[in-house]
Amino acid sequence: MSERERLSGRPPMKTFTLQQIRYTATKRPPGYIKDVLSAGEVEGDKVTLTDEAYRLLVVKYRTPVKAGPGTELKAMLSKIGIIASPTCSCNAKAKAMDERGIAWCEENVETICDWLQEEATKRKLPFVRLAGKALIHMAIRRAKKGTNK
Repeated sequence: MSERERLSGRPPMKTFTLQQIRYTATKRPPGYIKDVLSAGEVEGDKVTLTDEAYRLLVVKYRTPVKAGPGTELKAMLSKIGIIASPTCSCNAKAKAMDERGIAWCEENVETICDWLQEEATKRKLPFVRLAGKALIHMAIRRAKKGTNK
């Protein structure tokens, strides 16, 4: 703690932009953004956390968790700018894919592709089924390897 912080009587703080939080969320489980925003003070595009709140979030979210196919698919989509919104079913579908497991995802590529196409239609985005299937297969491979790159 710096002398200035000690004299101010306020606990040390960490400040992040919403863009930083969104980027980090691509590597974290569903619920990360909600937890960060509720633990901090939001002012404009900045979120300020006390060191204690930050430490608790680190403990909760930096523990290594093997990502499932849904988490992998969501991370890959976010890297091309397709991010789960509060009104879409993306987080629930990603969680369902993770809970049902790799074998279920391998057997249900068509169903998952239908989900992607449905969401693309809602967002008025173009959709190529072959590309959707390729992303799904890549997410499954990454989940098998246990990587989130």
